[in-house]
Amino acid sequence: MTTTSTPPAGQVDDEARRRQAAALEISGWGEKFTFVQPHNLCFWVYLAITAVGIVQIWSYFGPNVAFYAEALAISAALTLIFFAAWWLWLRHIDRWERQPLGLVVAAAIWGAIPATFAFALTVNTAMLSLYAKLQGQEWASKWAAGLTAPFTEESAKLCGFILLLGLAPRLIRTANDGLVIGAFIGLGFAAFEDFLYEANSLGTEFGTDPLGHAVQMSFTRFGAGFVSHPLFSALVCCGAVYLIGTIAQPRRVGRGVAFILAGMFLHFTWDDAGALGGNGPGVFLVWILSATVAFVLLAVAFRLAAPAEHQFVRDILGPEVRDGHVTADELDAVVDRKARKRFKKSAPNRRAKRARRHVRRAVLDLTHDVADAGGGDTPRVAHARDEVARLRNAAQESVAGR
Repeated sequence: MTTTSTPPAGQVDDEARRRQAAALEISGWGEKFTFVQPHNLCFWVYLAITAVGIVQIWSYFGPNVAFYAEALAISAALTLIFFAAWWLWLRHIDRWERQPLGLVVAAAIWGAIPATFAFALTVNTAMLSLYAKLQGQEWASKWAAGLTAPFTEESAKLCGFILLLGLAPRLIRTANDGLVIGAFIGLGFAAFEDFLYEANSLGTEFGTDPLGHAVQMSFTRFGAGFVSHPLFSALVCCGAVYLIGTIAQPRRVGRGVAFILAGMFLHFTWDDAGALGGNGPGVFLVWILSATVAFVLLAVAFRLAAPAEHQFVRDILGPEVRDGHVTADELDAVVDRKARKRFKKSAPNRRAKRARRHVRRAVLDLTHDVADAGGGDTPRVAHARDEVARLRNAAQESVAGR
């Protein structure tokens, strides 16, 4: 006859704490970001290329400021609205390890200034001219954009991602990190590229109605922007994490190459939709197919990246579950899709479902506070625990109909 024994309480405690400490060390959850790193070459390279980009911006826009000041101001304001909308959405989907504000700002600045003006603007101009000379103007007008931008622009954005990886090696460790940071790099690029198009439209029709042309171009670019650089560079940077490999993400060369090529291919189909669609109704079909494939791939990328993040949450909250601050069902509802549906459906009314949704968010907030505290007890952690308990009680009262 065999018997099973339960480990002593002290051993359980040690195991939970050990797994929590290991998860915090491997994942980098709770780590701070310091941009100014004088002993890090990546810091100086970032500054130098950003300075080149700033000089290029002034040389490009400076001569037109006096002539089109009002139109440029309106274009900048509209671009800022577009940028802010994307920014809020990207911060919303950054739900696992919330990237520090300084890191995502550095990512957006790289996309906006160095990638756009120090790299892409100069190289694209040269490549487009070269294609026209080699293949003729008609061929270049159809295909040159799609055979240039996916290589030059995605490479420019990827260079910034590599620099940020050197500046924040403990923060950028998973494929999910690559998706988020890549999206912010792409957002910066998209915003300034849109502004560049708007500025170029000011001189059309001999400069008549520059304000009208700026507004029209702004909305045209924003309409096409829902599948654009944030999505392309998210896939490319996610692939880079798989290709390089980190302590939290074993190297997956095939998957990494596939995501990088997918981001570049989608960029090609978007830029050369006119040629692929025959410059007729087929253009919209190409855009629709490209957008559909893009969002499917993005969903796949997040799905593949999720298990690592889910395990980090389980390990970080292990001591909280053991101590009764979080229930096993609540933890499962945060990290398991099927359990989340069961958790929601088991609520008898809409008010109870809403309350349980708040509980899930509070549990995830507790995870971030525990990570920020390095697994220790702080006033913020204590407050987060109290908030989980308060919302749990509110959910129970909703179930009871009170």
